[in-house]
Amino acid sequence: MTADVRSLRASRDQTVSHHGGFEALEDELEYTVPLRAIKGSIPEAVSGTFFRIGPGRNKIGGKEFGHWFDGDGMLHSVSFNDDGVAYRNRYVRTPKYLAETRADKIVMRSFGHNAPGGIRKNIGRLPANCANTNLVYHAGKLLALWEGGRPWRLDPATLETLGEYDYEGKLGRFNAFSAHGKVNPRTGVYYNFGIRPSFSPRGALTGKGAIDLYRIAPSGELVEKGAFEVDFLSFCHDFALTEHYMIFFQSPIAMKSPVPWLAGLIPFDQAIAWRPELGMKIYVVRTVDFKVEKVFTVDDPFVAIHFSNAWETGDGKIEIDLTRFEDFSVNELLRDVFHSKGDTFSGTFWRYTLDMHGGEMEARQYGQALCGEFPQWDHRCTTQPTSRMYAACMMSGESTFFDGIERIDLHSGDVISHDLGPGRYTSEAMHVAPQDGDENQEGWLVSMVYDARTHLSEVVIFDARTLEEVAVVPLQNHVPFGFHCGYSPTSFAG
Repeated sequence: MTADVRSLRASRDQTVSHHGGFEALEDELEYTVPLRAIKGSIPEAVSGTFFRIGPGRNKIGGKEFGHWFDGDGMLHSVSFNDDGVAYRNRYVRTPKYLAETRADKIVMRSFGHNAPGGIRKNIGRLPANCANTNLVYHAGKLLALWEGGRPWRLDPATLETLGEYDYEGKLGRFNAFSAHGKVNPRTGVYYNFGIRPSFSPRGALTGKGAIDLYRIAPSGELVEKGAFEVDFLSFCHDFALTEHYMIFFQSPIAMKSPVPWLAGLIPFDQAIAWRPELGMKIYVVRTVDFKVEKVFTVDDPFVAIHFSNAWETGDGKIEIDLTRFEDFSVNELLRDVFHSKGDTFSGTFWRYTLDMHGGEMEARQYGQALCGEFPQWDHRCTTQPTSRMYAACMMSGESTFFDGIERIDLHSGDVISHDLGPGRYTSEAMHVAPQDGDENQEGWLVSMVYDARTHLSEVVIFDARTLEEVAVVPLQNHVPFGFHCGYSPTSFAG
């Protein structure tokens, strides 16, 4: 990017709306931000690599994709070293990305739109894998994750696409691999799941669904698979992990009828709907053998999209923190990100307590917390009790995207929030653990912040205790609004 282009963008100051964050980043860049350009000081503990994933483009050939989930996946990496901060970005070379880039138009069927060409081009075809939702760096492998297909492997240093990854053939043809796996830090085991229709004779006849389960060893080998049947095929995005359980909240987001979608008449997004009459259940599944131990019924259905940490107590209870949406109306905004006001992008934060002995369930809202999304925690404590949760939030009812971050004290309910200021927006903030001897023993948060006034992005490091901005790394480009992030203590700066 030339100095003239940067100057032109900066001059747009008050004319660029926050929806500039949805604009495509066509260029694949690689550069270093020198230490002298960084505002503040980078803590010694932040010495690895921060990853960010999301749609790099939400339209092609002048035509918008049907849904934010259809955007082509782009990985961004920010590696910290003694010379400064190395930034690079790359699109994931999926068949969808390659075909549509060559044609400069929509070619393939996606989550929110059909392929051009009518029924003949869509009948029986699954949505194309965009590899745009989340990432995991486990056993030396960097994987870009999607909701309904296999992961895509990338080189963690160059972000070069190495290809679709099936764990040496152990992910079968019909095994989806969700965007939200979790690693138990005490064992190094990575757990993930995928949703699909039930293949049992009775389940297929009654429209039941199934959830496939995967255990991946610290070595990266997929060592065990399992499955259990659920009442209906539903949109299940995330789960909670404790030392001995995987917990699934089956929200009633389900198909109205699969026939129009299978026949190629409508995209998948138009085939699913909020259906509270189907009810809601919570499945508690043992990690040791993938068997369902207990099922809880939720009287007032809601949508559980993202989970924070979870753990077992000494008296037979399970504590789960999550983000709650009262229905699936947020999907209307996700369909139209270029034109929406964004006023319901966020949910509320809740604690659910499951009594594994008596079968009772309790729920309480963190009432002081601002509406938000993307809950995070100190991942060293995954499956163990934690006392704080961090999230992107909306600072007021007038906010149109996440313009702050917040720290929620899980014992007192007290909340500290940080307003990013006019025109600055963010999403997920990753926790980075402190080093031994650090004055700040709560650690740090690293997040990508988009500034609509300049149409450029920054990497911002916050003190996790106070949410003070301790370092701001200016980038030479904008990073489109995205979904999830990751952090590795390894610096991949070449």
